[in-house]
Order: sequence, then structure tokens, then C-alpha cells
Amino acid sequence: MKIRFFRNQSGSAAVEFGLVAPILVTVLVGIGTYGLEIITYSKMREAVSAGAQYALTTSDTTSDISSVVSAAWDDKPAGATVSVTQQCVCAGVTNDCSTACADGDYPQKMTTITASQSYSELGGNTKTLTATQQVRTR
Repeated sequence: MKIRFFRNQSGSAAVEFGLVAPILVTVLVGIGTYGLEIITYSKMREAVSAGAQYALTTSDTTSDISSVVSAAWDDKPAGATVSVTQQCVCAGVTNDCSTACADGDYPQKMTTITASQSYSELGGNTKTLTATQQVRTR
């Protein structure tokens, strides 16, 4: 009686698939998880950019800018926040917006727009995604 163990290849494809499948599933889940995170961050970033563009061209009130960011944010989560701050700067030092700088120039008005949201990954981890953009509006 001869043993033909090494010559018999029936079932080898199933064994190979069983070895490769867990690695393949792990890679696909990772791509899906981080792909969704990138899409979520991209939508938030686009909304912040829309607010910055609005601040540059139309309005300088923080409530208007915040409303534009919220409206431009596709699929904005319920717990997401948008904050808009404005400050005037003279030679790198914060200054009152209504008074001239020491050198007689007008102060530069800087508008900072920040959006943030919690993001839950597939494994149950939660992280905060934040997008910030600062523009000179005067």
C-alpha cells in the first residue's frame, strides 16, 4: 500500500483560501474604516473652506460665517460644533480692532473657523476630528 498523501491535491484551494481569507478581510475592513473617516473629514474640511471663502468675500460677522459652515457641511452630525473667532493683530500682537496700530496702520483682522466632531471607528474607538482655517479678512 502506497501513501499518496503528497500527490493528492484535492481541497488545497480551500486550505489556501482559509489561510488568506482572514488577512484579506482585515485589509478590507481597514480600508473601509479609514476610507469613511477620510470622507467624513473631507466633508467637514469643505464646509470650513466654504465659511472661509464667505468670510473673505461677503460678511465678517461670526454668526453669519458659522451659519454658512453649518449649511455647507453635508451630513453634519448632531454633536458637531462650529466656532468662529475674530481678533485684530498689530505686528503679531493682539490689538483692539477700533484703534490704529502703534505705527499708524490699521490692524489686521484675523478670522479663525474651527469645526469638530466625534467619529466612531468600527472597533468602537472614538476620536475627535477637527478642521481649522484662518483667514485675514481686513
